[in-house]
Amino acid sequence: MLSVIIPCRNESRHIETCVRSILAQERPSGGMEVLVADGLSDDGTREILQRLAKEHPELRVVDNPRRVTPCAMNAGIREARGKYIAILGAHCEYAADYLRTCVELLDEHPEVSCAGGPIHSAGRSVFGRAVAAAMSHPVGIGNAKHRHPNYEGYAEGACYPVFRKEVFETIGLYDEMLVRNQDDELNYRLTKQGGKVFLSPRARSTYFVRETISSLFRQYFEYGYWRVAVIKKHRMPASFRHLVPLIFLIGLVVSFALAVIVPEGWRLLMLAGPCVYVLILCGVGLHLSRRAGWKVGFLFPVAAATLHIAYAIGFLWGFLQGAQASNVNHAPTKSATGAESR
Repeated sequence: MLSVIIPCRNESRHIETCVRSILAQERPSGGMEVLVADGLSDDGTREILQRLAKEHPELRVVDNPRRVTPCAMNAGIREARGKYIAILGAHCEYAADYLRTCVELLDEHPEVSCAGGPIHSAGRSVFGRAVAAAMSHPVGIGNAKHRHPNYEGYAEGACYPVFRKEVFETIGLYDEMLVRNQDDELNYRLTKQGGKVFLSPRARSTYFVRETISSLFRQYFEYGYWRVAVIKKHRMPASFRHLVPLIFLIGLVVSFALAVIVPEGWRLLMLAGPCVYVLILCGVGLHLSRRAGWKVGFLFPVAAATLHIAYAIGFLWGFLQGAQASNVNHAPTKSATGAESR
């Protein structure tokens, strides 16, 4: 059996489409159950789930009174009965064969602990499409393998992973102190203990991005903030990809500060770095406008700069505030690890 876990809170706009796309999946052998771990939603999400549960007995709603994502994931894992466990997102739609393909990948690669597919980002508004473009371009988000739509092979993590259940029995559950980056932290523990993650473009899904500057800024601020907690927990060096936004932000502040105090003839030189950055973003936006439309191209620099600045400020704030993860990896309860896998 495959257990599908969907953490959610106040997702009335997306949850029905997401759940129906999962219920319409081609079922892997052994069947499937769907557990939505709801964080006490108050926007109508709960009512939608209750209606869907009446139509589909394989759908169950699990309470997440602590309301944060890792607690939702852990609550679902503890209730899961399957041999495989999929952690999916409510902001996504999945190809009809996504789950079956991931299970097949695990069967094809017995050395692999987790399988998934590269992320495909999409937006519903013009700004959302610009955000999706920024998240799909190396200038916007870096060189992470799961951002390359045609990549196949081993990776540092999968966005919508399907795990073998014994992974959680071996390395423990998600760190419940990490509001964000809990998946990165678990993947680090997994690979550190010799586990492997495999991605294939055969596993297709679509992630719907944040549609406003404020929600996008908050999302990436939290990614930056909690990245510090993961680094500190494992005493691991920050990768260059994670440090680039912070280096850029510091350079930006220093450039503008120097431009104010240096003699007038030196001001343009002090602003050369920020100007080059803006020109690069505008150049990428102009290139994108040929296939995505001028509005998306025009907004691309805004979306990309929001990602960079929000992440950098969050990273710096996490360092200054002393963001902390848990030293406990939340092992499954006896009832969960003893549940029958089918």
